[in-house]
Amino acid sequence: MDTDKFNHDQSRYERPNFPYRCGRGALWRTPCNNGPKIDGSCGGTQDCEPFFKKDRWLCRRDKRFGGACAEGPGPRGECSWQRPPCAPRKTLRVIRGRIAFLAVVAIVALLASSQALNPDGGSGFVSISDAGPLSKAHKKFTEGCSSCHAVYGQGPAGWVKAVFTQLDISERCVNCHSFGGPDSMAHNNDLAKDREVRKTECIMCHREHSGEKMSTRQSTSEQCNTCHKNKFESFSRGHPEFPDRYPYFERNAIKFDHGSHLKKHFENPKFTEKAPTSCIGCHKVTLSDREVRPQAYETICVDCHGSQITKKDLVLVRLPELVNDLIDRDALVQACNSLAEEKSDEEFLSVSTEMPALVSAFLLNVPEDDPETYDQPLQELIFSMAEESHSSIEDMVNSQTEKPMADQLLEGLNPEVLKRAACSWGLNLEYESPAEAKFGGWYADMLEIRYKPMGHRDPVAKSWVEFALAVSTSQDDEDKMARAIAMRDQMISPKYGVGGCVKCHAVSETTTTDGKKKLGIEWKYKEANDRPHSDYSHTSHIEIMGNKSSCSNCHILDAKAEYMSSFKGFDASKWSSNFSSIKRQTCVQCHTESQINQDCQSCHVYHLNPGFKKKMVSAKRQMPEIKNDK
Repeated sequence: MDTDKFNHDQSRYERPNFPYRCGRGALWRTPCNNGPKIDGSCGGTQDCEPFFKKDRWLCRRDKRFGGACAEGPGPRGECSWQRPPCAPRKTLRVIRGRIAFLAVVAIVALLASSQALNPDGGSGFVSISDAGPLSKAHKKFTEGCSSCHAVYGQGPAGWVKAVFTQLDISERCVNCHSFGGPDSMAHNNDLAKDREVRKTECIMCHREHSGEKMSTRQSTSEQCNTCHKNKFESFSRGHPEFPDRYPYFERNAIKFDHGSHLKKHFENPKFTEKAPTSCIGCHKVTLSDREVRPQAYETICVDCHGSQITKKDLVLVRLPELVNDLIDRDALVQACNSLAEEKSDEEFLSVSTEMPALVSAFLLNVPEDDPETYDQPLQELIFSMAEESHSSIEDMVNSQTEKPMADQLLEGLNPEVLKRAACSWGLNLEYESPAEAKFGGWYADMLEIRYKPMGHRDPVAKSWVEFALAVSTSQDDEDKMARAIAMRDQMISPKYGVGGCVKCHAVSETTTTDGKKKLGIEWKYKEANDRPHSDYSHTSHIEIMGNKSSCSNCHILDAKAEYMSSFKGFDASKWSSNFSSIKRQTCVQCHTESQINQDCQSCHVYHLNPGFKKKMVSAKRQMPEIKNDK
C-alpha cells in the first residue's frame, strides 16, 4: 500500500476546494499536467513554462513528467509541445453546493407561498405545513402542533432556522411521558459502563400524523434489529436460547414442594379425597396474566394443615430447676394476698427439673444450662411477676428492639393468670390451671406460661417470629447473640416453632441501605417482577390449550431437584426449583412463521414502567375542549 497516498503532495490536482477540474481528465482520465486555471481557462496548452537563463531559453519540465524534452523551447521561449486546449468543468463539490442552495430557496419559497395561501391548512389549497392527522391518543391529549414542535408559530423564518438546528423532539415528549429510568437510554436502563449504547430518541421507533387508526406503540422486529448487535431472523430462527434457570430465577416465598405432594402425599389413601385432580385445583386460572397464583390458604391448605398450627405452642416462661430458695416468703405472701406458710427447714428441693425457656433465657441474658447462673435472675423475674404481673416482661421485650413490640407480642395475656402462676412457683409449687386452653391464646399450665396459636395468620405468633428474626442480627454481645440465635432457630423450626409458620413461609436475608444484614419472613405470596422488560400472559395460552393440560405442556416436574434443601439457608438466590427450566424450543412449537405471531413485542416490552406525569393529567382535567390546531 502506498503510504503517501493521502499526503496531498502527488500532483496539483489534490485541491479539494478548487472549483474546476480538467476537461481531459473528466472524459478520458488523462488530465494534462497543469490542469485548469482559477478563472476556469485551460492551463494545459503547453507542457511547461521555459525560463530564460543568461543567453538562452531552457526547458524546466519536472523529472516526474519526463524531464526536459529533446526539442527544447522555441527561440521566443514558447514550449515546443503544444496541446489543444480543453474546456475545464465545474467540480462535483461546486455543482452539489449550487443544487443545495437552489433546493433551500425552493423550500423557502414553497413554505412562504403555502402559508400565504393557506395559513390554517383549510380547504381550497394544499398546505405543505399540514403533516397529517394525529393519532387518537395524541389528538385527545395535546393542544395542537406547539405541544410537540417548538418552532410552531414562528413563521417561515423559524422553520428555516429549524432546518439548520439540531432539535430533539424527544425533549417535548417527556413533558408528558414518564419512565422508570433515563429517558434517552435504551430500554430506560443504565446499562454497564463498558457497553457501547447509543442515545435513543422517541422518533426512532414512534411515528405520527398517519391518522387516528395508527398505533403509536406498535414497532416492528426490524426496528429492534437496527440497534441490537446480535441480529437474528426471527424468534424461531436464530433467537438466543433462554437462560439456564428460566423462568425460575428467584426462590419462592411459600415453600410448597410439588414433588412430595404430587408423588407422595396426594397418592396416600388418607389424602386422596382431598387431593386436587389437576393444577387448577390449587391455582386460579381465572383472570390470570403473568402469574397464575395459588388460591388462598383457607381454600386449598386448611383441610390438611389447619390442625397442625394449633399444636405448636410458644413457651414464654418456664420454671426451671432451682438451686436455692432466694424469694422472700413474707414479701411473696403480701404480693399474692395469700396466707403465710411457714418455710420448711428441710433442704430445698426444686419442684422442677426442667431448663429455662429459650425466650426468657434470652430476655434475662442467662445460659439455660447453668442453674448457678440463672438461679437468681429467674427467681427475681418470678417475684416481679407475682408483684407486678407482666410489667417486667414488657420492659425486657421493649428494650430489645428500636420500635417497642410488647403490645403485639403479649397481646391477650391475662395479668391475673401470670400472677397466679408466679405465686405458685414462688412457693415451689406447680400451678394447676382451672381450665384447658381449647381455643388458643395465653395460658399457664404446671411449670410454663404458653401461647397456643388460634389458627392461620395468628397475629401473636407472627409477631414472635418477626421479633426473633430482628434480635438475632442486632446484638453486640457475643453471648447474647448466641442466645438470640438459639431462640430464633427454635422459633423458625418447621417442627417446633410457634404455629409451624416457617414450615411454609420462607425466611430470606436482605441488606439494608447502611450495609447491614437483615432477616425477614415472606408472609405473602411474592409478586414476580424480576423481568420488567418481558411480557407474558398465561390467560391467552390457557384459552388455546385448555385448563387441565396447558400447565404440564411447559412446566415439567424435576424429580431430582432438592427443593426443600434450598430453604435451609437464608440466601434467596441459592435454590433449586421444583420444575425444569423452560427452553426456547418449548415456545417454538407454536410460535413460528406459519402459526402464531413471533414479533419481538409479543414477549418483550421496550419501556421501563411507562406512565404519565401528574402535571399533564391534572392539566387535562381543567382543559376545555381541545382543538387540533395546525
